[in-house]
Amino acid sequence: MYVVFARKYRPQRFEDIVGQDHIAKTLQNTIKSGRVAHAYLFCGSRGVGKTTVARILAKALNCKEGPTPRPCCQCESCLRIATGDDLDVIEIDGASNRLVQDVEVLRNNARLVPARSRFKVYYIDEVHMLSGHAFNALLKTLEEPPEHVKFIFSTTDPQKLPETVKSRCQRFDFRRISDADIVGYLEEICRKEDLQVEGGALGVIARAARGSMRDALGTLDQLAAFGNEVHMQDVLAMLGAVDRQVLSRIVDALSQEDTAAALAGVHEALFAGTDVEDFADQLSQYLRDLLVAAYCGEDDPMLAGAMADTETLKRQCRIFAPDQLIYMIQLLREAKLRARRDTTGRIALELAIIKMSRLSELAPVQEALRELAGSGGAATGRRASGAPQERGPNPGPALRRMTEKLEKAKRRPVQAPKQPDLPEGIGQDRYRQIMACAESPEAAQDALAEGPLMKAFAEADKALGLNPVRLEKRVSREKQEEPGEEEETIEDEND
Repeated sequence: MYVVFARKYRPQRFEDIVGQDHIAKTLQNTIKSGRVAHAYLFCGSRGVGKTTVARILAKALNCKEGPTPRPCCQCESCLRIATGDDLDVIEIDGASNRLVQDVEVLRNNARLVPARSRFKVYYIDEVHMLSGHAFNALLKTLEEPPEHVKFIFSTTDPQKLPETVKSRCQRFDFRRISDADIVGYLEEICRKEDLQVEGGALGVIARAARGSMRDALGTLDQLAAFGNEVHMQDVLAMLGAVDRQVLSRIVDALSQEDTAAALAGVHEALFAGTDVEDFADQLSQYLRDLLVAAYCGEDDPMLAGAMADTETLKRQCRIFAPDQLIYMIQLLREAKLRARRDTTGRIALELAIIKMSRLSELAPVQEALRELAGSGGAATGRRASGAPQERGPNPGPALRRMTEKLEKAKRRPVQAPKQPDLPEGIGQDRYRQIMACAESPEAAQDALAEGPLMKAFAEADKALGLNPVRLEKRVSREKQEEPGEEEETIEDEND
């Protein structure tokens, strides 16, 4: 039976793990020194090796020659753990076994000794999906498990785990695997599978995987169905990626301010089936490579798997200033967000491309204000070639008035808000309480203006400790027939 690459080439020892050397070495030293903890928490994004490391750790603990940092992978225990069939290594899906009843079954079974292994290992995947009550039911067993029990948890969202659970585990954070490591591992698999891959194709696969080895292996497995030769066009068609030659032509058109050619390149990419958001991501990534090359050089390891070749990076990174590249990337990110909210996202992308093709018209705000104010609002000459010269209203006087107002506002001293005059015997705290209890600030101000009334209330408050009053306006019974005439009353909230 056919076995996919992700399972066929799953690492079987700590030495085979790719991109997680810090975790592999720590666990090996832990086993060597005999300091194996009772619970481990593996955190990281998808496809970075959490389940693989959990199985290798279980093999290292239950191997016939173990506990050992180098399991033999030949004994019955190692072979069964590798296939997920071992009775004493229980793999649980946290998403479908998240209730208290499921945890109660786990607790009851944990008391039983292993069937034929040294340790009973419970591996719970996506543990953050467990309910709050299930976590509470697990805490006591997790903190003081039987000597023959080990817990391994994995999650892609550690923020959702209770602190009481995280504090009882040793946490390991799995990193996203670098593009260079993914390309190296894929090349090794291609040699074993006798696959002939066109240059640069594995780099495109690694870039699309975004740090997930499982995604990269799945893509290569799918491409292997085309035959023993993997071509760049097949990779681009399957991933929905844009040909790097198209992206290079678009960037060259932007550098020459050839708006028509840039828009034609966008149309070619979208007509080939690339989504608007995906195109914005890929062009942003291309410009990011130029930005990194401008600061770090075109041979920097951060550019492993770059869509452009070294010579193109070297040439294009010198055409744009770093600030221009940053501005262009920001335009593309904004266009992607707008395309996500709008059904006609192509318009947002094309507007961004047009702005990117007119970089020479950009000027610092202060410089633009000086030029407009000095020339009386005449055109500054920062127009694209062939654009019609139109004259509108003269903004010079308005700009000068605006500048004068801004300068006056800067010179004007900041005045503190005027404090109201407090009645005799009323402090700041009591004043704020009265204002908070009032039906309206106007009613409170009118009542506070009655000096004798407030003085009597202050004396009564000092003697009896009254609560703040509630001030409201009421119409007296005698004047109910005359609307509009109201009188003010003071009521104690204790009444």
